[in-house]
Amino acid sequence: MGRMERDPLLDPALAGDPRLARVQGECRNRIRAEIDLTAQVNLQGAALAGLLSYEEAELFRAGQEWILDMLRSARARAADPGRCGEWPSPPEGLAALAKRF
Repeated sequence: MGRMERDPLLDPALAGDPRLARVQGECRNRIRAEIDLTAQVNLQGAALAGLLSYEEAELFRAGQEWILDMLRSARARAADPGRCGEWPSPPEGLAALAKRF
C-alpha cells in the first residue's frame, strides 16, 4: 500500500505555511467553542450505545455535519487567501447538548 497522504490543514508543521496554522487554529477554536473534544467523544459513545433520544441523535448528527462543513470551509480558506465570508453556523441547540455530555 502507498503512503497515506496527510492533509496539511491537520498538520501545519508539514505544510510550512503559518497561514494554514492560523486557519486551522481558528476553525478548531470555533468548533471547540460550540462542542469541545470531551463532549464529542462522550456523545459518540452515547450514540454508539444507543443512549441518545431520537432528537439528541439527530442534533448530534447535524453537529457532525457542521464540523465537516467547518473543515471544508477551512480548507477552502487556506487554499484561497482572498476567500472571506462567514463560517458555517452550528445547528441550534448543539452547545446545550454538548454541555450535558
